[in-house]
Amino acid sequence: MSDSSSKQTTRNVAEATPVHVFISQNAGMLVKLLSFSAALFAFPILTFFCTLHSLFEGNTTYAAGAAVVMANVIVVLYIVVAYFEKPRTDVTEEKKEN
Repeated sequence: MSDSSSKQTTRNVAEATPVHVFISQNAGMLVKLLSFSAALFAFPILTFFCTLHSLFEGNTTYAAGAAVVMANVIVVLYIVVAYFEKPRTDVTEEKKEN
């Protein structure tokens, strides 16, 4: 192996972030992702079954349409929340230095 490739490997190992540090730095992001994932799973199903007999009197087509609308609302809300999320300052400072 050449000397430059061993320096590259050493630098990559030194720059690697441990998992617990990554999780502690991005805990808010992970909570948002997990909560929107749970909402995307649960809310359309709940919407389907809640509207099936109470609002649409057994018409599964309309109830499925309501579930689809609910899924799209959750996706749009996730996009809006992600758009207005403030970037971490340490990441933006590193980009400015490079």
